Amino acid sequence: LILMKHLLEDLKMNEKELNPKAVLSHISAAKSKMVSPREFEAHYADSYFGAKVARLYGPYQERLKKNNALDFDDILNKTIELFQEQPEVLKQYQELFYYIHVDEYQDTNKAQYLLTNMLARQHRNLYAIGDHDQSIYSWRGANIQNILDFEKDYPEAKVITLDRNYRSTQQILDVA
Repeated sequence: LILMKHLLEDLKMNEKELNPKAVLSHISAAKSKMVSPREFEAHYADSYFGAKVARLYGPYQERLKKNNALDFDDILNKTIELFQEQPEVLKQYQELFYYIHVDEYQDTNKAQYLLTNMLARQHRNLYAIGDHDQSIYSWRGANIQNILDFEKDYPEAKVITLDRNYRSTQQILDVA
């Protein structure tokens, strides 16, 4: 947040007009879909706010790099990039993680989906818990298709449907 505030100040952009948290939220959403600054500018700068975010996304990445820093989305994306460029490193991590457990699989974004599947590719021991009816984070980049395609991605998977809710009383379930 501080980095974005400094960037706005340096580019003579008004923080009151452009909320730094909102800008970072849009950049995070782009990164969760693995959209680069150049792609963002080409495809998402079609509004006043989108154009401003596009103007900030590239310099934001440059500032992070200059400071030897990563934000959370970069940790995922840079790991995917590393695994794509260095297959032997991916293989080491595939050997390290024989079993992988992902909770709330319906709320995974593109980067999380790719990273999980890269790690699970060798042993195919992915234990995913989720409910496609409870996907609530599309605004944050979650892609419901990840869970809907799970059986296509893992045809050998055993699907266990839990029909009983142990968290809620019957009265709450009836109202729901």
